[in-house]
Amino acid sequence: MGADRAAFVGIEQVGGDVGASVAGDGAQVHGGSGHQINGGLTFIVTESGEIHRRRTSQRTLTADQLARLKVRFIEPHGYWQAKKKLGESSRTVLLSGKAGSGRRSTALMLLYNSATPDAQFRELPVETDEEEQDSLDPESVQPGERLLLDMSAEEQPEKFRSVQAKLESLRGAVVVNEGALVVVLPPDPDHLLLPEFSRLHVPIERPPGKAVLSKCLEAEHVGFAEQDLEQESLKEHLADAALRDLDRLCQRILEAKHANPPGAFADWVARACEAFAKHGEQVAAQIRESSAPQRAIVLAAAMLKDSHADSVQAAAKSLLSQLEYPEEEKHVLERDGLDDVLRSVKVVPNGSRKIAFDAISYENAVRNHFWTNFPELRDDLRDWVGECVGDLELADDDCDRLVLRFAEQARRAGRINDLCVLAEQWTKQAGRPRRPPRSARWAAAALAHGLGEVSSPSAAGDIRKKIYEWAAQPGLAVHLAQVLVSVCAEVMAETHPDQAVVRLRLLASHNAQEVAGAAKSAVSNLAQDNRFYRRFLWWMNSWLTQQSRPSDAALFLVASDPQRLLDTSSRSAALITNRTVRRQLVVGWRVVLMREVDGWLARVEEWLVASRGGELGSLLLNVLVESTDGELAKLGALHVTSRDWAAAGPDDKERAVRQRTCRELARKIDAAQGLQLADVKGTGTC
Repeated sequence: MGADRAAFVGIEQVGGDVGASVAGDGAQVHGGSGHQINGGLTFIVTESGEIHRRRTSQRTLTADQLARLKVRFIEPHGYWQAKKKLGESSRTVLLSGKAGSGRRSTALMLLYNSATPDAQFRELPVETDEEEQDSLDPESVQPGERLLLDMSAEEQPEKFRSVQAKLESLRGAVVVNEGALVVVLPPDPDHLLLPEFSRLHVPIERPPGKAVLSKCLEAEHVGFAEQDLEQESLKEHLADAALRDLDRLCQRILEAKHANPPGAFADWVARACEAFAKHGEQVAAQIRESSAPQRAIVLAAAMLKDSHADSVQAAAKSLLSQLEYPEEEKHVLERDGLDDVLRSVKVVPNGSRKIAFDAISYENAVRNHFWTNFPELRDDLRDWVGECVGDLELADDDCDRLVLRFAEQARRAGRINDLCVLAEQWTKQAGRPRRPPRSARWAAAALAHGLGEVSSPSAAGDIRKKIYEWAAQPGLAVHLAQVLVSVCAEVMAETHPDQAVVRLRLLASHNAQEVAGAAKSAVSNLAQDNRFYRRFLWWMNSWLTQQSRPSDAALFLVASDPQRLLDTSSRSAALITNRTVRRQLVVGWRVVLMREVDGWLARVEEWLVASRGGELGSLLLNVLVESTDGELAKLGALHVTSRDWAAAGPDDKERAVRQRTCRELARKIDAAQGLQLADVKGTGTC
């Protein structure tokens, strides 16, 4: 597999049933300016809300994550049967299993292990938007492509059956293109499967818990002996816990190790299991015995762990105000000091006044308790977080933590739309002098967390739908629209490139030029990846021939860099050599020339410069000529453009080189008109 497989498009979300992969909100280190958002994905978010993924080259993160999963993956019962079926002539397998059995991670590994180094990976969306009706279109399948369709969370039988109706033609295209397709099914799907798919169905079973936890710990370089996993406290977890819970258990063991490095493995396990088994009951008992102000301070501490004690106190006061709790009548000098208040709720400030609880992961249990047991407060808690980030004078790092931890609870409580509500609220504040564009950063962070790999497929799907609704509004508030451009380009494009380009296309039609320009630039940057560019051309071909928008031709023109078409550094053959690519380019250029899109002249000149590259360059000229459909006016415009370009050379040598290109284009123009000339050098005067 190796590092060569660096450009994976479409599969990144390895949450859910992900083998023994460790994820969490532990701090990670980064250098440079901006603020880092953790929690499974790592971003640098600028003060204006622009998101930049930490990576050394375009689209390496997905490959890194799949490689990381590979070293932690334990093959479940049924894996080899599924692998054999995927390698057969059908090139398709349908996986099922109980929740927590590792269905999704198994699907990812089947695709990963069957792929060639330059294979394209793509996840097919279950939900579709108005302009994504062709997500299962067989014509969208690229040569060698690896496709994942995750329907494990689908609860509507009619939706499942309707998707099956489209799968047969999609599967045929996968076979023709020598690709692979893995479909993850809901539990117990036998009564839903059409007969033609039953033979492709392979059920899997959860791998042994001990093997999963062992491999995870080994990958994290945690030393232990085989008998260490025989502890009584581990037996229940290893016997039947979902793989995602073993994932969390491994994280707790790592936390315990970091908290007490000299300790023994048995001590770390004991503390980790205690966090799983007892914290919920302990928190419930503590909350029952606490006053309202104490409850406010303990929740604020849980949301702001690792923040300064003063920030916790300010957030607690804000929460009480949000809930309209009457202010304490005692004079401030008669009240308990802050440290006494914190100690009364088991919160301990360190020497730097940063707060933590005296038990590992206790803060997680506190947060879970409030969102589970006080459903009537969830709107207020959302508004409280909005006020803390938007109006309180909290440090930026404190706001980052607050947004991340709120996003976790929003996902867990099925209130993913709360992230959208806050994103919209914070971008409205971005224009205010007190919270300049920095508020846009947290709006971007909220949406990024909703789309991130730790989100469930349905939660991330809801965020994508909302972003679509926003992007379709040409008058959408500029600050929010700018955030959407960044989120689509840097987050959604990693996991769902098709849906990202659909939304960027809508944003390219925005009324504000700065938004439209940013969306076009984002598409141009994404198109530097050949795999994304192939998908982009497919979409443009569909849009320009069926439901064209005024901005579509301009979007095509921005992304039609000729050097991208000639590049062979990341593939064996240049894109321009592909007949389908040339046909799609012709469609784009045809509309550009018909509408005389701003900037077309400069782009034609770039194509003329690039066409010097021998046979490959000649293919560029063929595309330009074919896009005229033989219309004299357009052919004449091309000829005049090349003549003027040739004459504008800076010196005699350069003009001579350009003249040769001009004459070659003239020959092709003559041929397009059916002219049979004796002079093979062409009769056009350049």
